[in-house]
Amino acid sequence: MKNKKLFIIVLVLLLLLGGAFAGYKALGFAMEKYHYLRERLDEIDKYTEENINNYEYNYDWVKENVLVAHAFGEVGSRAYTNCLEAFERNYELGFKVFEVDFDLTSDKVTICSHDEDYWRYITENEDTDAKYDYETFKNTMLFDHYTPLDYMDVVNILNEHPDVYIITDTKYSDELSVYQQFSQIVDYAKEVNPEVLDRIIPQIYTKEMLGYVENVHHFKSIILTLYQMTWEAEDIAKYCVKTGIKYVTVSAGQIEDDNAPVDLWKSLNINVAVHTVNDDNEAKSYLDKGVDMIYTDSLNPADYIKE
Repeated sequence: MKNKKLFIIVLVLLLLLGGAFAGYKALGFAMEKYHYLRERLDEIDKYTEENINNYEYNYDWVKENVLVAHAFGEVGSRAYTNCLEAFERNYELGFKVFEVDFDLTSDKVTICSHDEDYWRYITENEDTDAKYDYETFKNTMLFDHYTPLDYMDVVNILNEHPDVYIITDTKYSDELSVYQQFSQIVDYAKEVNPEVLDRIIPQIYTKEMLGYVENVHHFKSIILTLYQMTWEAEDIAKYCVKTGIKYVTVSAGQIEDDNAPVDLWKSLNINVAVHTVNDDNEAKSYLDKGVDMIYTDSLNPADYIKE
């Protein structure tokens, strides 16, 4: 009996030791695999770069327009309002392409606003405890005169004006915020008139953001804007060729002294825009360098008609 118990104890110990040895081997294998993968990160990154999806985007709208009304354009000498009156004034002037700032309220509704700090400035709420929620935003006039807008208003504008295009400046590039903003826009557009989605042009700020946007909706056009990233012209060119993006927006000052980036991108049939320019001579100098479009607060589209 004692021998039988002893045999069982020895057997259990052997099994435990075997399991520990197997676990040790498994751990060693995992560590070796980890080091192997870590050493191959550059190769993996290269593979990922080479296998980026290529989307078929359409940029026919660029051919007919030179100016983009920045934040719906200037109204009453005020910029960055993103308000109804700014749209109405600049549409009447002849603008057809409008860049619009979109932000999220504290209760996660997509509104037309540059950011909370600027909203507090233009509503005289810098030293108040006013909430930056949807109800407060929609019921507070801007500069005491101008009507605030949200994503539904923008979709309605597109539905009522079939010749208008909206370029989004959503500020955020993280996956959750991208989903929140674009899913609200897309869902409402599908209710009102799905056709307007072909005239909404998202700006992306990182390479990863393209996938986040595409997961919500495949838009007809995408713009890669560079103000939130450090970049090299060659890297941007490769990324655009791989993804099918044919529109890059760059800060005006970044190409003042060196036109090489524009020359490179244009050689690959990538449209180039600069922001934000409010001087006619400066704007025309960029156009002479091959730039296709100018984001502006105050230039007159009547002076920039394509023949």
